[in-house]
Amino acid sequence: MTKSKDIVWVSHAMMAAGMTKSFIHDVYLENAERAIDTARRNQEGVPFPADRFPKEMFGKYPDKKHKKQPDIFNAGGFWTVSSVFADVLGQFNLGQTSLYPTKLFQFDRVTLVEGEYFCLNFGETKDAFESAHSPNARKPYPTQDIWRLPLDVKHDDIAVNETALEGVDLWIEPRVTRAFFLSSGLVEALREAKVTRRLGLSRCRVVSVG
Repeated sequence: MTKSKDIVWVSHAMMAAGMTKSFIHDVYLENAERAIDTARRNQEGVPFPADRFPKEMFGKYPDKKHKKQPDIFNAGGFWTVSSVFADVLGQFNLGQTSLYPTKLFQFDRVTLVEGEYFCLNFGETKDAFESAHSPNARKPYPTQDIWRLPLDVKHDDIAVNETALEGVDLWIEPRVTRAFFLSSGLVEALREAKVTRRLGLSRCRVVSVG
């Protein structure tokens, strides 16, 4: 019988429709090229200092009234979480992954959007993905060792080796794009806090390799 501590989870939130919210931010207005580079490399698990992330975000359209945002969403390219989500993350081993406070405003750049939010810098990677044991994973570029989750990812579609059970509780697998991985303990705590609805979690198969 598999123990809960021996389970690894993958989130397909980065692939899901409806996760991107219409905000623009100070770092983009200051240096658009740098902001785009940070957002892209963040999804690759590159740690960055706070000054690479937005301190203020603004509604992009004058006719759009922003309500309280979800517990995890993409704001103009930057992954952002609620204070409840951030509080749970803070109880776990994040390594170089960081949470940077940010303020969300309506289009007028004066009226705050309800809630407290943090930009999430994915700053850790592992090399545990096992493509040979993940037959349903997709390979978008035939000549590159880069993989994506199936469009309709199910439990055990993705396999990782036992090194995934060690170290940090939240990480990126460099060979798997548009996905992030979580330990069983972190998922249990996020579920207890009732903030997993938008994560799109699937259990990974943990395999032993020689």
